[in-house]
Amino acid sequence: MARSSTQYKAFTLLELLVAMTLMVVTAACLYSALYTGFRAHRSASSAVQPTSLAINAIELLKQDICGVLPPSGVLAGAFLGTDSIGVKGVDADSLEFYTTHIYADQDHPVGGLGKIELVLEEDTDYDRTNYRLVRRVTTNLLAPRAIDPEEQVLCRNVMSLNLRYFDGESWLDEWDSTADANSLPRAVEIAIQIANNATNGTGQSRQRQLVQSFAIPCGVSAKQEQESGDSAQGGSQSVQ
Repeated sequence: MARSSTQYKAFTLLELLVAMTLMVVTAACLYSALYTGFRAHRSASSAVQPTSLAINAIELLKQDICGVLPPSGVLAGAFLGTDSIGVKGVDADSLEFYTTHIYADQDHPVGGLGKIELVLEEDTDYDRTNYRLVRRVTTNLLAPRAIDPEEQVLCRNVMSLNLRYFDGESWLDEWDSTADANSLPRAVEIAIQIANNATNGTGQSRQRQLVQSFAIPCGVSAKQEQESGDSAQGGSQSVQ
């Protein structure tokens, strides 16, 4: 019988080197593509985050305004809009009013009446070049002693905050209900200027301004006008 010979085939050293080189090149290309993608994602998120937080802040203020209370009564106070200039020479307006909105804290939501203060503060903890938008909430309006309000940082990287108030004919930079028969504005306009983390190619941060106006609920205005009319009628009758 003839013996059959078995032939074994294997890769040569040159073929192994070529295959390893191709694997290294492929892995390097994949790593470069993934790194570029993740870096673009981080850059986009960093640029969009300040604007997204500012939009959420405007939406929260809109909900507060929708529950605004007439500036009279035991558990309500003045509607005060102050036109101010910050230390950096930019608009740093503030607003104070009472509302029935629900205030969410870190642990649980709290409902009922409350006092809202919207202010612009220097952000000494995060970025000294910009401001932070702070919302102060006081829910215990019948406390026997003065209590510190709860502070909520709505957004950072704020460059300016401008508030205007519509009286039915024109937009005003300030509003003091105590000086105008306890009246409320017909609408409120908020303009926030945000500095994005992304640069415009010259090394400077890009800026974006968000402007939105929202009307005071008609029910509040109608109640306010009715109270003003009743006061006028009562005053005329007392004179007679």
